[in-house]
Amino acid sequence: MKQRMAVLRSVTLVSAATYVEYALGLVVSIWIARTLGPADFGRYAFTVWLCSWLMTCSNHALTTSSTKFIAEADGAGRPDIASHIAHRLSRYQNLSSFIVVVLFVTATLIIRPVEWRQSLLPVTVLVIVAVVAKANYAMLVAIEKGQESFEPVSIATVLAGVIGVGFISAATAVHAGMVSFFALFAVACLMLNLFNRLAFHRYCRPFAAGPIPEDISKRLSRHLRLTAALVLLIAMKSSTIEVFLLNTYASSTAVGFFAIAATLTRGAVELLSVGLTTTLLPYMAKSFGKNGTGQAARLLTEATRFYWATGLIIAGVGLVTTPEIVTLMYGNRYVNAIPAIEATLVLAGLLLIGNSIAAFQIVVDRQDDRVRINVIALIVNAVLGIALVPFFGLAGAVITYAGTRFTELGLAIFYLRRATSGSLPIVPMARLFGAATVATAVAWLCVAIIPSRFGFIVGGLVFMGIFVPASFLVRYWTDDDYRFMTVITDRLGPLGRALMRVLNTLHGPVAKAPL
Repeated sequence: MKQRMAVLRSVTLVSAATYVEYALGLVVSIWIARTLGPADFGRYAFTVWLCSWLMTCSNHALTTSSTKFIAEADGAGRPDIASHIAHRLSRYQNLSSFIVVVLFVTATLIIRPVEWRQSLLPVTVLVIVAVVAKANYAMLVAIEKGQESFEPVSIATVLAGVIGVGFISAATAVHAGMVSFFALFAVACLMLNLFNRLAFHRYCRPFAAGPIPEDISKRLSRHLRLTAALVLLIAMKSSTIEVFLLNTYASSTAVGFFAIAATLTRGAVELLSVGLTTTLLPYMAKSFGKNGTGQAARLLTEATRFYWATGLIIAGVGLVTTPEIVTLMYGNRYVNAIPAIEATLVLAGLLLIGNSIAAFQIVVDRQDDRVRINVIALIVNAVLGIALVPFFGLAGAVITYAGTRFTELGLAIFYLRRATSGSLPIVPMARLFGAATVATAVAWLCVAIIPSRFGFIVGGLVFMGIFVPASFLVRYWTDDDYRFMTVITDRLGPLGRALMRVLNTLHGPVAKAPL
């Protein structure tokens, strides 16, 4: 129970910062989209996507390996080794970023992207600034996660987000162009790096050069090789083919619609699951360092239950509320993006449990399984993309995304069964899916019969009002989960205790476990 409370604190800290970041980021996205219009917003989205892809290439395996091995060394009682690992991988990251930047500049001079026709030099410089700053920031955040220190990233996220909104609002007021908005994106990346570095010195242990034991060094090298291949494969299949084909065969407007779908989907996923996602890997790695595979497998089962419940909320609420939300926020010019947004939200929710399986495979050194999964998924992604996107445009991109993700999840479950004797809680998951289906149908009917632009609020409340009690009625939560909820609500005072009395009628009383 003490470990659960520690995890809850970290989840709360990360989630609070993420909520602020997403709220501000959503406002920024809406302002930019409304100011630029679908075509120029598509060009802006393509440039930001390219930066994200270059950042991934710069860091490849380094962030994941840092978090895993630093947390594992701390769990084994060796903070000195954790410090040496952080120093070595940080040096690798600087070299990697330099190589990526050189390759990017060379490719830009040869290809000369049409999206930057009149602004090739300034956009190229801004891309370099954004990529180097954000990639280095992500590396330092990975070291912080390995040390189970989540304060720096939370501070940096909030400060940079608030200042960034001020800059964007000023640019919107003067009707700035695409290059100006992208320059502010680069400035935001620099601010994140600066604020995070300042907070790191306040909250985290410094790292220094030193020897790493031979056995750990060998495991680290193998993990880096496999994870580097894995991350690059993931980068290739994470909408890369879809965006490239849309940009080539469809239009900048289609790219913009696909980007909005990706932004809203990522935001919904992060709002509801980022705390768990951020803290799961370091805590699972630490448990693996202390007690081996058995404890990691137990955490996998727990995480899967929470991911499934969260994913069903994302899918159900997303399906019910998306049409009115998009029209209200982005305007009628973006109505054609609604089907893509609904589809990606539902898919992201139903496939969210893949995060827990991926964390387990990383922790128990099954990166070779993940490489196999992603090689096959990339092949499926390429085949579907080439076959569908040139002919069906945005709809083809969404179908390609769906086919790739389902293939990936099916293979992940297959390899999971080969790696551990544990299994996913399929029967409780099926019961909860049934409850979510009923809640979604009722909420959708409520939105349909309420003649208001804000009917989506009623729909969302109806969904939650049915789904949450139903999750107890179908006995989805375990007694350990329920005890944990009891501890949390006890700390909320009279309101929390009143809530537990309601839950008691649905779940039945459970004896409290000692903290």
